[in-house]
Amino acid sequence: MSISELLPSVITLSYADKLKLMQIVLQQLAQENEIVMQPKQKSTTAFDSRRYFGIANQTKQTIDDYLITEREGWN
Repeated sequence: MSISELLPSVITLSYADKLKLMQIVLQQLAQENEIVMQPKQKSTTAFDSRRYFGIANQTKQTIDDYLITEREGWN
């Protein structure tokens, strides 16, 4: 099958199914190129939202405003 034959089917997939398809394709490419994929490791440290959002430097409202403006137009 060619890409042009596959695209109509891929377009109709849900977002989650498209991500799963990407994961399968990437795994196959890794196998073809003999790349060993490491299993995802869980973090040993707890999530710290203050460090993640940069609370030390910016307020949460500033970050929320930035995220809202960046998300405009996303579908």
